[in-house]
Amino acid sequence: MLLAEVKRLKVAELRAMLTARGLDSRGLKAELVVRLISAIEAGVEPITSGAEGGETTSIEPQKSHSEQCVRTRSPVCIDPPKESMTAYTDQSTQTDPLQLCSCTAPTAISGEERQQHPAALATVATEDAESGCSSSVLATSEPETAHEQYGAETVESTADEIREFKRGRDYYEFKEDVHYNRAKTPELLPEPEEEANIDLEDVRLDSYSCDLHFEVDSDGSSGQPLFWETFPLLWSGCRMTHGFRQGKVGFEAKFVKRLLAPALDTSCDPDLHVLRVGWSVDNTSLQLGEVELSYGYDGRGRIITGGKEEVFGEPFTEGDVIGCYAFISETGEATLSFHKNGRSLGVAFRLKSSTLGGQDLFPHVLCKNCSVAVNLDPEAPWHPFPVGFCTLLTLPPGQRTRLLLPTASKSECEVLMMVGLPGSGKTHWAQAHMLQNPKKRYNLLSTDSILNCMREPPGANHRELMLQQATQCVSQLIRRAAARRRNYILDQANIYQSARRHKMLCFHGYQRRAVVVLPPDEVWRRRLVQWQEQEGTDLQETSLLKAKVSFTLPEQGEHLDQVMFVELSSDEALKLLMHYKEEARRLLPTPPKRKKHRQRSQNRPIHQCGWRGGPFGSHYTSQKAQGRHPSASGRSYGCSSDPQRYRNYYRPYTGQWNLSEQNQSCYGGVYHGCSS
Repeated sequence: MLLAEVKRLKVAELRAMLTARGLDSRGLKAELVVRLISAIEAGVEPITSGAEGGETTSIEPQKSHSEQCVRTRSPVCIDPPKESMTAYTDQSTQTDPLQLCSCTAPTAISGEERQQHPAALATVATEDAESGCSSSVLATSEPETAHEQYGAETVESTADEIREFKRGRDYYEFKEDVHYNRAKTPELLPEPEEEANIDLEDVRLDSYSCDLHFEVDSDGSSGQPLFWETFPLLWSGCRMTHGFRQGKVGFEAKFVKRLLAPALDTSCDPDLHVLRVGWSVDNTSLQLGEVELSYGYDGRGRIITGGKEEVFGEPFTEGDVIGCYAFISETGEATLSFHKNGRSLGVAFRLKSSTLGGQDLFPHVLCKNCSVAVNLDPEAPWHPFPVGFCTLLTLPPGQRTRLLLPTASKSECEVLMMVGLPGSGKTHWAQAHMLQNPKKRYNLLSTDSILNCMREPPGANHRELMLQQATQCVSQLIRRAAARRRNYILDQANIYQSARRHKMLCFHGYQRRAVVVLPPDEVWRRRLVQWQEQEGTDLQETSLLKAKVSFTLPEQGEHLDQVMFVELSSDEALKLLMHYKEEARRLLPTPPKRKKHRQRSQNRPIHQCGWRGGPFGSHYTSQKAQGRHPSASGRSYGCSSDPQRYRNYYRPYTGQWNLSEQNQSCYGGVYHGCSS
């Protein structure tokens, strides 16, 4: 059977032929076509229960999951993980851009699980409705180029193909990139004033050493998360501009206000409003306490360092003032203590001299749905300091250390945009490049970097909701990042030309480079399997085929200053990509053609509604035949007639309508000789 004949088969016929061969008949049409073609090429014949003449034929046993994946020649079908995220239902009959592997049997969601996740399911449904980018919209939206046709459109399917699946990170990244197909040209945001004019001796919250989703006030004494209304699970951190290496120094931080958003549900997450304060060394994560050499105390009454928590002191909330005091001796040993509203809570951390290694400690705050303020007035402390301690402002300039200053201009900043298929090694290259160039202080913009700023609420599994919010947050941060003079790495697939163009337009004035990671086919298959094992998800084969056929290589030009190929050379990468496209077009079904609205011919047959030689002519007749009046189309009755020519001859009636003055005979039996 030829490939064209298999593609013309209906879904019911494909499933019948697969069942006759003892193969799995679940999945979408594209998967069934690939599975049947692989079975025919492998020589698998249909199984018959009996033969004529009394001869019997042995029935071939059902193939296992791994053997089915071998028959489909899919590099991504591996055994499903034992523990998986809670699946969410999708009642759409169309194919989503990036789904999970269809070789795994779908699992239904029980009634209890549906009750555990009403907020998450409502949020996903609301977001799809508001954004207008549900699966049905993606199916009807017109792609910018022909290469994006398979990515934006969906494959026709029948009602029996409705299935439940678990959405992974790639689904939401693909969904965000599809938004750029018809997105308007972005408007550049103005540069913040605090970064335009910087005083080296000004001690304040540093707008350069903070998360992009943390907003510092103009005076530098307060700040809060930027996206607290839309992304309530996000933690936003910020350091102060100066630190110290030896002596007794302290600072005061106040829990100013709890930011209450309408979408927040305290029953789902009791720790929605948390402030964490403490100390950290330079060039560590802005998530205070989640890494080594980072020490924090938060409103839950816990101290955190290296991601490990311990009970300490007591909780604090809105209106409380926390004093953070650090003592570093001449030998390098340090003690960190905290006060609440002027009352000592004791020593929280004792550090050996080898721990800090002569590095400076910087004040650090971390907020989750709350605003914070620090006291920058050494003459008016909110509460008395312990004996011997002082603020950073009272230290001599030679005893305090200034954090790294931002780049002087955007022309000296660079943005690297990763380009490649899922699992090709983009993140690995980006992290290695950041380690090789620590002085550039790259800001990594990716879904994983935003997920590291979130903490999953206790109880029900909110992994899918976090993935959805993380990908949306990255899209918003890209526009905000262009207004900050920093170095960036955009760690996403970026296979669409429209998405690359839109993102690079935001970074006008930067040194814009594209890094293409396209390894040899066998290397990519091995990396893809390893990446899926780490992520705990399985990519659908159809999704990979759509990614291949939609992939276009970037070119140096108006929006890119340089294109770097870090695996295969440009010629080898182009040759491999053309092979991928040919393979994907051969295996994918033909996308449905759009119906073009044809203009009806004006020479329509004459009906009783008009006559050819009359004053309205054939044009009036044809429009009457189509159910339209000539004046509705904007055409006048005559050649030089103006529809407003009699407007000034009539004046509006301003009197009161009196029914008694009406001639009832007009509404009676006879009027001008016409009977009712």
